[in-house]
Amino acid sequence: MVMEMFRYFLSFIFFVALISCGSEADDNGEDFGNILDSPSSLVLTEDEHVYGWGRSDCLMCHNINNIHLQNRTDVTIDMEEIQDQVAEEGESICMDCHGSNGTTE
Repeated sequence: MVMEMFRYFLSFIFFVALISCGSEADDNGEDFGNILDSPSSLVLTEDEHVYGWGRSDCLMCHNINNIHLQNRTDVTIDMEEIQDQVAEEGESICMDCHGSNGTTE
């Protein structure tokens, strides 16, 4: 009886974990407005990026499927090229556009 309940419990936990994994991007993606309008343009500052400042693991908070989906600037940008670069290089490319984010990496 105890083993059977334990199996049900483990099955439940596994099921909950399974349905919690991953996420699909919606059509809008993350919306931080036109970040070119911020005082430091694309480069992140501690004031603008309070919870992520000093972290180099950008994709822990920013789902790769939800970023760079729409151009919210007044500048012509090839969003598909940016998406491809991020998909190929991962978070190592973030600093190229968004600065060091308070890290030394």
